[in-house]
Amino acid sequence: MKTLFHQKLEKYKRRYFEVFGDLEAQVEFLKLSNLVLLFILLMSFFGSFLLAKRPPVVIRVTEVGAAEPIRDFHLNNAPTEPEILYFSKSFVRKYTEYNAYTLSRDVTDAFNQMTLRLQKITNRDLVDSGLLVRIRETGLHAQIEFKEEKIERETQEFILVSLLGVRTIQSYKNPNYRESALFKAELVLKKLSRSIDVPAGLLVDDYREMILNKLGDQK
Repeated sequence: MKTLFHQKLEKYKRRYFEVFGDLEAQVEFLKLSNLVLLFILLMSFFGSFLLAKRPPVVIRVTEVGAAEPIRDFHLNNAPTEPEILYFSKSFVRKYTEYNAYTLSRDVTDAFNQMTLRLQKITNRDLVDSGLLVRIRETGLHAQIEFKEEKIERETQEFILVSLLGVRTIQSYKNPNYRESALFKAELVLKKLSRSIDVPAGLLVDDYREMILNKLGDQK
């Protein structure tokens, strides 16, 4: 026979389990919710990674601005002649149209247009020559005017482009300094799949330049 004490004790036990039982249920629910949210977060990161690796959508237009239908994606996604020439001139400007104030940004942009092989070679040459230091110390800035541009040869993997132009170099620190030269540049472009990092589908794999004629005197 249960005494009054035992009855009160059971009553307190029920209250104890009712209170802490609800807390345990809430804790288990929060654990499950956290696992679900963690799974959703991981899936979001994975989806973002896949989207970042997808090639950008390139829509070509006609002369009147109408979108061109693309039936063979791999064939039509190859760089066109205007794209190739624009990419080549853009690289030469970033790499050799010196400006002491924007030098770091321009060189970085030019390196982003190179293959890893050419990046290593160019980095070594720039360090050994001390060219960047001289440009900064003398405040040089240049301007290029292209005279001729031509695709010399093209294979399945590479494109050879030649550019003829006049580069005029001046100095912010010496207004009387002016030097102009006619030069010829040859670029070997490597074809790649278009991506976020390589939107043009091209990278410079080799660059050579020759001074054909000096047009101005140094002062």
